[in-house]
Amino acid sequence: MAVAALFMVNGATFSNWLPRIPEIRDQLGIGNAGLGATLLGGGLGGLIGSLTVARFMDRLGSRRLVIAAAALLSVGMPLIAWVPVAPLLLVLLTVLGMLDVFNDVAMNTQGVAVQTQLGRSIMNRLHAMWSLGFTGGALVGSAASAAGIGLRLHLALVGVVLLGTVLVVQRWLVPVDPPPEPVTPTADGDDAEPPRTRRLSPAVVSMAVAAMAAIALEVTPNDWAAVLLRDVFDAGRFSGFGTVACAGAMLVGRLGGDHVLDRVGPRRLLVGALWLVGIGLVVTVVAPVSAVALVGLSIWGLGLSVVFPQLYATAARLPGTTAGAGLGAMLFGQRLGAMLTAVAVGALGGWLDLRWAFAIVGGIAFATIVAVTNGRRARAAAA
Repeated sequence: MAVAALFMVNGATFSNWLPRIPEIRDQLGIGNAGLGATLLGGGLGGLIGSLTVARFMDRLGSRRLVIAAAALLSVGMPLIAWVPVAPLLLVLLTVLGMLDVFNDVAMNTQGVAVQTQLGRSIMNRLHAMWSLGFTGGALVGSAASAAGIGLRLHLALVGVVLLGTVLVVQRWLVPVDPPPEPVTPTADGDDAEPPRTRRLSPAVVSMAVAAMAAIALEVTPNDWAAVLLRDVFDAGRFSGFGTVACAGAMLVGRLGGDHVLDRVGPRRLLVGALWLVGIGLVVTVVAPVSAVALVGLSIWGLGLSVVFPQLYATAARLPGTTAGAGLGAMLFGQRLGAMLTAVAVGALGGWLDLRWAFAIVGGIAFATIVAVTNGRRARAAAA
């Protein structure tokens, strides 16, 4: 329950301000291209964090690292409301992105430790708690915007609640991280290469590319749905509910993800999930009205729901490396993808419009993850 609470806190930390991005954009006096460049800070900070998180994990352990990162995020997130210019917001988002990677790796390591103790899959449900926090935060942000509540008051109150939650649950976290998986012996009986020479193995590279594509498919609807509904569908102050539609569907999918995984297996689950992502993408792009777009975003989110929990669980238990190093490698691809997505959607949205931006960025990401998935299946069959 303590680890689940941390997942909820992390989800709510960022989703509270995402529905209010159009207000922040207008307050700063920038366009979609400028907004995309500013949101680049989250990805840039994520890259820095992914390159350094293993060192912090080895030194502090996941318990101390997640407490520090979650507390600092709860304090730092409300500062978004006080930023007067776009360059300063870029710097703030960079710091928050770095802290988010530390939080991400540490809380997923805690989740894997609990899963190992229980002897059954819980990662989908833990990520469901993240989606619950994200959906709840998006609802609060959307409701605050619709009610005309000031951004500063809204984010300050949320920050106090999130910080209090972190301080309450810290005592029940797992104190000791699980040991790394042993290196798999080679065919001649000798030990395989040490972890440092295996960081760029085909499996690691494949996971990083899959993470890049998956985060593009997640960032596009979550970060830009509110802007899409306002600019393309003229949804006005109710545009934040585009974020809610995608996040709510992700919550539903993750609540049932472990049960479906046990019933159909990981491969069939992933194939079905990708079908839903593709359908949701198409419906969102071709939607004639906002109601249809909300349906498309919901289908999109339902398909996305089970992708990242499996990536995290796999990366945390890569043979021959620590959880921090494995998750750091996967998160490097994830954060690089987030950074590229922010720039691409913003640039295409300013050059063409957001409907085309969703189609191009989403289409490329979808094709990439399908290709990587098929390649991994082919290698597994050959082996």
